[in-house]
Amino acid sequence: MIRIAVLLKQVPDIERNVKVTINANSYNINRQGVPSIMNPHDRNALEEALCWKDELHAEVVCFSMGPPQASEILKEAISMGANDSYLITDRAFAGSDTLATSMILSEALRMTGPYSFVFCGKQALDGDTAQVGPGVAVRMHWPQVLNVQKVIKRSDNEFIVQRDYQNHIETLSLPQHCLVSFCKHANVPRLPSLHGLFCCHSYQPKVLTNQELNISTEKTGLEGSPTRVVNTFTPQLDKTIQKLVPENGQALFQIIQAKMNEVMG
Repeated sequence: MIRIAVLLKQVPDIERNVKVTINANSYNINRQGVPSIMNPHDRNALEEALCWKDELHAEVVCFSMGPPQASEILKEAISMGANDSYLITDRAFAGSDTLATSMILSEALRMTGPYSFVFCGKQALDGDTAQVGPGVAVRMHWPQVLNVQKVIKRSDNEFIVQRDYQNHIETLSLPQHCLVSFCKHANVPRLPSLHGLFCCHSYQPKVLTNQELNISTEKTGLEGSPTRVVNTFTPQLDKTIQKLVPENGQALFQIIQAKMNEVMG
């Protein structure tokens, strides 16, 4: 049977017209008062997994690492059609960077597997690093195909996709035991069904803590993360407007020439 693991992240809904501030000490986003959502790219990964379930009766298992409230996006995944889910949460994991996070997720996948594929979004709305998916693939010793924009064919024997690679469109046939990341416009994610909403009302995801994963705390959390955010700031966008009459083409030429000389040094 085909089993697909989908990696989901709960992120602040910064695309809404909501004021987002940065904590002056930790340099993390202040999430209080900011609504949280399922990361948009991850929603596309989930949709593709659900297409496999619809067409090939695949089993879809979702994972999210975060605080207890991250269970909300796992419930949403169940309402959309996922079979099961795991919440990976522990105080020892708080503050983990992308390296530590990929290690924790890969251990959870090994414990609950095996899986035919791991699907994830290209990147998260908050961190925007696009590093966790590849990090998971490396730790699982799996091939990885990133930035998938379109699925051409899915079957028991063949999975053909198109991806954006160095300004070209590549068409690839993927083996099983492969991690695939999806772009935001790879498909159109479905809405929860009425039956799904009813099922998720009393649903609680399975919980994995470090007691089950047994990862050295020296490799997790802030202390176990080799990378740190040392500063975050809002750029000051200063611009000036100079109006030129259409006949004054020479003045425009001189301005452009001066700017080019400034850039070129």
